[in-house]
Amino acid sequence: MSDANIRIPAERAAQARAVLREWNGYDPSGAEEADLDAELDRRLAAAAGS
Repeated sequence: MSDANIRIPAERAAQARAVLREWNGYDPSGAEEADLDAELDRRLAAAAGS
């Protein structure tokens, strides 16, 4: 596997955000991103039964 295929999660997330912004204008604010993270955490906890 080449080094180009190995990226840290923050780099991959930044790249994904850039692609989404270019593709459809999606660019959440920091507050929106925090809300989405909190909702994901809530759903994962519910699915895990905690």
